Parts: sequence; structure tokens; C-alpha cells
Amino acid sequence: MIKIALPKGAVQNQVKNHLAACGIDFSGYQKDARAYASGASGEQNLFSKQFREKDIPIQVSIGNYDLGLCSSYWVMEHLAQYPKAAIINLRTLDIPSGYLYVCCAASEPEGSAGEVLARMAARGPIRIATQFPGLAEEFALRLRLPDFRIFALWGAAEAYPPEGAELALLCANNEGFISANGLRIVEQILESRVSLIANRALFETKDLTPILNKLCQ
Repeated sequence: MIKIALPKGAVQNQVKNHLAACGIDFSGYQKDARAYASGASGEQNLFSKQFREKDIPIQVSIGNYDLGLCSSYWVMEHLAQYPKAAIINLRTLDIPSGYLYVCCAASEPEGSAGEVLARMAARGPIRIATQFPGLAEEFALRLRLPDFRIFALWGAAEAYPPEGAELALLCANNEGFISANGLRIVEQILESRVSLIANRALFETKDLTPILNKLCQ
């Protein structure tokens, strides 16, 4: 039995369409489905279950699932927190899933990223609100912020600057979302797409070709 973790939410329809184009039809993989688990039509040894995207790298890493599909920023976040996690990125699919931005309040005086961060650092610790604490720490260390605090959130990081945090590291589909929430982009971290990931040990020891031949064609 090959087990694949599939994403609920924003990219679900695009992933479902991609699977169908590859000849894989999980009949129960729908947003309004009452059951999160389903088999593939015509495939006796293929099982799927829907998860929140952020949980998929975890499920694959611990070996509960052989394969997973989720936005690349969740894969990067998991590896930022657990560099030795047993997951490998097999392929990046042509399914956009948004951007990761570091933002400040629009009221913050303009300047280069270095100038903005230097002004913030002069005022005290730089607070970063985010759903991506691992990537936020990587950002802070890369920019050599002298003193910073990371607030790990479940969501809505855009609501924190300027009163609750100096910066927000968040995902958005476009820059319009940023400006609509009274923010300004300091740096774009990445442009995300859906990634096909595998558990390293299972990829090396288990025959996953029945589905990989279709997904990677």
C-alpha cells in the first residue's frame, strides 16, 4: 500500500486537477468531503488522506505517509526547525502557492531593508510575528539582527505590526494583500510552489513507482 498525504485548503483544487491530469483520481478528495481518507479509482494499493498543509511534512517525516504534496514553504519551515528530518523533495510542481514576505508597518519610514532594520534595532529588540518561526530565525540570523524575538502564531501575522511586532513574516498570494493590511514589504523570502516530498527511508526501500511514474511524468 502506497500512502500519500494531500493538502486541504487553498491549493486543494489545483492539486486535485494535477492528479487528475496524471491519471490519478481520488474520488473523495474534495473540499466538502465528510471523510478525509480515500482510495484512488482503479488503484488497489493507493491510499490518501487530507491534512492541513503544515502537517504534511511532519506526517511524511515520521513515516506515517510515503509521499506528500504541500507548499514548499511548509517543507522549508519543517527543515529549518528539524534539519535532519527524513524528507526529500522529489519534484516542484507547476502549482503556485503564494509568496513569503517579511513586512513592516506602512507607517515605518522608507528605506532599504538594511536601513529599515537598523532603525528598528536602534529602538530595541525586533519582534517578528509569524507562522514560520524556523524561517524567521534563519532570516534574522542571515541579516545579523543584533537582538530579536520571534512570536510563533497560528495565523494572522499581518495584524501585529506596528503595535504587537516590528515585523511580520507571512504568506500571501500577492502584494495587494500586504498593502490592504497596512503593511509594506521589507524582503521577499521566496516564491512558493507545491512540492512532492517523500520519506527518505521509504523512498529508498519501498517500490513507489506506481504513483511516481505518473506524478513525475
